[in-house]
Amino acid sequence: MKKNVFKKLMCAVLAAACVATAVVPAMADDVITAEAATKKVTSAYKYHIDGYDKKGYPASYSKTSFYKDLNSLPAVKIGRTTINVPAVTSNVKSVSKEKGEPRYESFVKFKAPKTGKYVFTIDNLQGTDDKSLKCMADGDLCQISKTCKKYGLDGVEDSDTVGKYDTLYENNYLARLRTILDNYKAEHPEYADVIEYDYNDYTDFVNKYPVDKIKFTTKLKKGHTYVYVIDNALGRTTCKPYFTTHGSDEQSCLYNTNYLKAYSFDMNIEYRK
Repeated sequence: MKKNVFKKLMCAVLAAACVATAVVPAMADDVITAEAATKKVTSAYKYHIDGYDKKGYPASYSKTSFYKDLNSLPAVKIGRTTINVPAVTSNVKSVSKEKGEPRYESFVKFKAPKTGKYVFTIDNLQGTDDKSLKCMADGDLCQISKTCKKYGLDGVEDSDTVGKYDTLYENNYLARLRTILDNYKAEHPEYADVIEYDYNDYTDFVNKYPVDKIKFTTKLKKGHTYVYVIDNALGRTTCKPYFTTHGSDEQSCLYNTNYLKAYSFDMNIEYRK
């Protein structure tokens, strides 16, 4: 008898707990939220979605090859997702056929669940290279375009940067830059003046402009698939001093290059009616 009473009490407690912890669907239609846990995906290198021909002009592809690559892309959804970008290995090809101008791009896709305004926030950029730094810039969300039976990507329409959040630098950027420059200065003490100028220049920039996130709003259509292009350009590494502009006496020991190591960043997507 006691066992039966105990079981009934336990069932009542469990039932109450289930009611208390059940997820209640949002009644409002103006905001879509997601579970708190951060999801993770790995971007994919593909070669029939976006690219450039031998003259540096945007390339286009047949419907079959374009959609084959598009359908195989990893998907991000409403909420926060950590996107892991694989290193550029010997198996990764340039999306550009332009001689001497290799470009490495990987991709994720997003299918809009509703028509309306979306807010994208890109942050938490973490690199893995001890000799170079990664930066990202705004403007990489694209829509599918079709021209003369060929398919490719175009930047989304009605996209606006929020405030001045159009550039993202690696986490702890200045500390990592200081370490990289100090190591280079130990190898080349004769470049000390230029190296210190570089550090001061970037310190001024980071202290003046927000570089901790990219944030933009855009209008997307229900059921349409959009592609976020992840460009491995805007890596920054050390080099011999060079004049930054023709006819100028300003020199630098840092130059832009493709970032070849693995890295990751977070993407948060919100829907606003």
